[in-house]
Amino acid sequence: MGGMHDVLPGAPPEVHLGRLAGNLGYRLRVAQLRIFSAFASVASEHALTPTQFAALLLIEANPGIKQTDLADALDVDRSTMVRLVDRCAEAKLVRRGSSKLDRRVAPPVLTARGRALIDRLEPLVMRAEAAASGLARDERTALLRVLERVGAPPLRQAQGDRRQAQGDRRQAQGDGSLSC
Repeated sequence: MGGMHDVLPGAPPEVHLGRLAGNLGYRLRVAQLRIFSAFASVASEHALTPTQFAALLLIEANPGIKQTDLADALDVDRSTMVRLVDRCAEAKLVRRGSSKLDRRVAPPVLTARGRALIDRLEPLVMRAEAAASGLARDERTALLRVLERVGAPPLRQAQGDRRQAQGDRRQAQGDGSLSC
């Protein structure tokens, strides 16, 4: 089929993908499942999810990050982020910090235990991803570049832009809604 594999690797040979073979969303989902399975193979003993691991890496890279910014970066809702940070705090991977500018803000701060865990897991995760993907280093780099383009702008920004456009349309139609 035009260079596209028509049979799903690992599936019985009689399962042909047909038009699904060229569906980007389907291919991304299959790749995500494979990579998440590889992650689970190295992180399961720590009861750590891919989202928790990503949060720890972002906290490390962005000292003082607010939970709302962390939620936006991971594209999860704020209540989910609160529970995620709570679980990481209970596991002593992060602690609640403080802000000199706003006493209501308690940014998550990586603990020594959290740092040790990501230092130990990160190379294992990278090796597991490499094995699961079967990509050469240059292919992986190229794929990451393409995925950056596919993923930008972040979903929340796109949703915000749509909400703003909807509000602008309502205001133009004179339905009395206010927009700031």
